[in-house]
Amino acid sequence: MATIRAIASIPLGVVAGMAAMLFLLIPCFLMYPLPSGIDVNDPADAEAFGRHLASLPVSAFALVLVAHAGGAFGGAAFARLVEGEAIWKESLVIGLIFTAMGIVNAISLGMPLWFTVIDLPLYLPAAMLGGFSLDMVLSRQEMPTMKKASA
Repeated sequence: MATIRAIASIPLGVVAGMAAMLFLLIPCFLMYPLPSGIDVNDPADAEAFGRHLASLPVSAFALVLVAHAGGAFGGAAFARLVEGEAIWKESLVIGLIFTAMGIVNAISLGMPLWFTVIDLPLYLPAAMLGGFSLDMVLSRQEMPTMKKASA
């Protein structure tokens, strides 16, 4: 059973992290919607999407940074929860997977260089922090509480 949990923790962590990232991107999509007529899946609209990206304020990119780091954090924490053991490997793997997806995202969407330079190094520390944070929460729950002896 432990082997199954170890194997399942990574894909489940990636799915949970992607869901967390999409949830965290909702404010960005609401505040800065795509102009009508742009289809991000249509290569013919790539130029129009690039113009839209160039017109966005720094606050939009800040929201995206938070969402990306939050997705890696949440995915690693979920993977750690599924794994059930206090090991850091799943957090490292989740962070590396999110970094790889971030590279593909930066290239395919034509993200600004300054954003990419800030964004890509955030995934791994966020994932490690997610795994370690859950370890801290779980270790506090498992530790017996000490009661004061009444005199």
